[in-house]
Amino acid sequence: MALANLLIEQGRYDAEFVRDWTNGPLLVRSDTRRFLRAADLTGNPATHGFVVWDETAGAPEPYDTARMARRPERFALHGAYQVETPAGPVECRPAFAHYADACAAWPADRAARTTWIPEREIRALADTIAAASSVAYYGWTGVGQHANATQIDRAMSTLYALTGSYDTPGGNVPLSPLPFNGASDPGQFDPEQRAKALGLDKHPLGPPATGWINAGDLRRAIEHGDPYKVRALIGFGANLVVSQPGSEQTARSLTHLDFQVHIDMFHNPTSTTADIVLPVNSAWEHEALRFGFEVDQRAAEHVQLRPRMVEPMAGTRSDMEIVFDLAQRLGFGAQFFDGDIEAAWNHQLAPLGLTTGELRAQQGGVRVAQPVRHRKYAAPADAAEADGTPADAAQADGTPAVRGFDTPTRRVELYSERMAEHGYPAVPEHAEPSAPGPDHPLVLTCAKNGYFVHSQHRDIGSLRRRSPEPCVDISPETARARGIGEGQWVELATPRGSVRMRARFDDSLHPAVVVAEFGWWQGAPDLALPGADPLSRSGSNFNLLIDHTVTDPVSGSVPLRSSVCEITPAPADGAWAGTRPFTVTAVEPQGEGVRTLRMVPLDGGPLPDFRPGQHLTVRAENEDGTVADALHGRSYSLTGPAIDPGRRAYHLAVRHVPDGSFSTYVHESLKPGDRLHLATPGGGFALPTDTDAPVVLLAGGIGITPFMSYLETLAATGGSVPEVVLHYGIGNSADHPFRERIRTLAARIPALRIVTHYANPLPGDAVGEDYDRAGFISVDDIDPGLVERRARFYFCGPPPMIDALTAALRDRGVPRFEIFSEKFQAATREVTVPDGAEFTVRFARSGTELTWRKGDGTLLAAAEEAAVRLPSGCRVGQCESCAVPVLDGAVTHLVAPSEDLPEDNCLTCQSVPAADLVLDA
Repeated sequence: MALANLLIEQGRYDAEFVRDWTNGPLLVRSDTRRFLRAADLTGNPATHGFVVWDETAGAPEPYDTARMARRPERFALHGAYQVETPAGPVECRPAFAHYADACAAWPADRAARTTWIPEREIRALADTIAAASSVAYYGWTGVGQHANATQIDRAMSTLYALTGSYDTPGGNVPLSPLPFNGASDPGQFDPEQRAKALGLDKHPLGPPATGWINAGDLRRAIEHGDPYKVRALIGFGANLVVSQPGSEQTARSLTHLDFQVHIDMFHNPTSTTADIVLPVNSAWEHEALRFGFEVDQRAAEHVQLRPRMVEPMAGTRSDMEIVFDLAQRLGFGAQFFDGDIEAAWNHQLAPLGLTTGELRAQQGGVRVAQPVRHRKYAAPADAAEADGTPADAAQADGTPAVRGFDTPTRRVELYSERMAEHGYPAVPEHAEPSAPGPDHPLVLTCAKNGYFVHSQHRDIGSLRRRSPEPCVDISPETARARGIGEGQWVELATPRGSVRMRARFDDSLHPAVVVAEFGWWQGAPDLALPGADPLSRSGSNFNLLIDHTVTDPVSGSVPLRSSVCEITPAPADGAWAGTRPFTVTAVEPQGEGVRTLRMVPLDGGPLPDFRPGQHLTVRAENEDGTVADALHGRSYSLTGPAIDPGRRAYHLAVRHVPDGSFSTYVHESLKPGDRLHLATPGGGFALPTDTDAPVVLLAGGIGITPFMSYLETLAATGGSVPEVVLHYGIGNSADHPFRERIRTLAARIPALRIVTHYANPLPGDAVGEDYDRAGFISVDDIDPGLVERRARFYFCGPPPMIDALTAALRDRGVPRFEIFSEKFQAATREVTVPDGAEFTVRFARSGTELTWRKGDGTLLAAAEEAAVRLPSGCRVGQCESCAVPVLDGAVTHLVAPSEDLPEDNCLTCQSVPAADLVLDA
């Protein structure tokens, strides 16, 4: 509104478009708030159209908006006029004057105070819009998820109308769609049936008018019979409990149904109350017909019968097969082509002159070119579409009929009479969202996590590795004021409830705003990440925090992005930020060249549990008591049980690497009583103690350490793994770390089977007693039945071993996403950086910018020197904790990153700029 006000005040809007193609010139009666009709002016009910004020003649004039405006430059946009009618004088103002008044209520300084956007930026944006030759804008759920969503959208749309850019080159151009027979339309329902849409009585101009309802209205109908009792529900893949506001109420309402059918690929919280759950194919398991893609005009002209990519799983069917078969059984066969899906598709394709057979023969699809026109609203109403030649439909005065816009006035509506008739503001009007208060002083909004789709896919290991836990973004300033450290568990509370999430700092956020992720409930068993109860405050379901108490009066939208909250530290779990001093209480040999360490916290405080397989990053202490430089820190797998209610210490095993400074220190100098500084346990490599799949462990040498933690955890807690097979490859009995401990654990874990491989057995080493097989581990040593049973494979060892076995397993049909590895060290690359290299590196979130030169080291080192906080872990490119998205530019990695690393990410601990760079950090 403030932007529109500036454009109007300065006369920098497209007045020609406003007069020609908006309803701004139409006169609005002051007594009724309705438009003055031409029939009111002439006294003849047969007269069509509205009335404008002719500034040249100083008189009112009928205006039929079904036709092109005649000399619209005469039409008044401002002022107040008394119009003489047969029924007497009527006071009127142009619709644009009402709109301009609404905008004038928002001068730039008031908008700045309300939005927290600096006034200079508001004015600068107005100048940019005014000076642009074309303007385009995009809005999606960020606009629609507010309790004032309709007015927000109207404000944006009417602002855009002032630019005159709609349907012009460079502006928002509606694509010319393919002509085809649609599958459904609200008009297919009888008016009486359409009138039953839930919420239509409250939102007659909202989504219910076209058959869409919201979860709040559905719940009321199920539980309270308002306006009638809903007794049955068939859901196609909709996880209502997690994806809709008011999760507790939604879950409760589902228990009141007489009958519920859920159709999905996997169980979810919504399917738990279903009477019948039907398994459905994925999109890759069945054919599907697609008309156009919303990318550009060329894509919109593409029609494709998407082929089946893989055979469907036994017992599954597509959504469409289920619908068509159900329709047959309910007696609607005639409306569903007697159950023949292909006949239905051919009906849809008929206007294009295509058949499914023809499309099946051209699997890439077919382009059906469509005429491309701009300013389609100005085209004659009966244009000859066949050859693109417009036909004349002029009145006697020469004004042709035009298509106009699909609105009651046939123009862009700066003023909505329909809204006014239903008691809503006729022009856009701001409504303040819930105001922060003492108990909830922060503004809460939400965002999707880019690695997942809504409440799905968090069980997929390759995605979950990139985003293991639910996060809420918070300004560092706000976090400091609340004693919150980065990565700490916090409690996020609104007037409706509370959930737990990890704090993630974002310097670009306003201190009064926090941004929470939504959709969290699933576990990722392959990564030992548990799920969470979506109805519990100990979980992380955002939709527990929002309900339908306050909604948009027009659409029923819920304030998912404009609520209030407070954020506080969750009860301490012992985790810490940075490093924490520990005292070494034991240093003991464990086979040749291996030392085990026991370490207790100097402060005597509690220690958090971890996931089996995770590591500690360890740094030595300098002689003056300070912590050694992070570049000299190293990461080692924890070897003790991951879950220990009475934990007092952590355990590590360190193999001596001759040229390794830290391992040499451990083996030659470290003694009980010395101090080490530890980061809190972390890392993405973890093993499941509760899973339906067999688990295969393949360890090379000291690579046994993460598996020791796993076995210790299974022995302590039991777990629910059906089968565990450990292939342990070592040199011989002289170099066999943890031999006796593994035998002890095997006796306590019934599901465990151990296969020991000696690469170079000593003369006294006995098969069946000291080891099981001679030589290195090969794929032939792995039971083929494990592959058939979809076992998960976990490696830890030298890169050549992991690479060879991974390739062999994939050749035998094991999916890449069911193979997990932790390498001793990422393979290094030869990288030459020119002596004069100099690049600008900008950290987008903090706004910090630095100049990187060859001597500045890795991006992580350069960032730390510039006081920019970046995530980090092992610092050698193994754990990938330091992965950061690259928004612009290029980097060179000093090590070979994992193939799972997204192409637009970089490991800042092992990368340098290759060009000017912008990082999402």
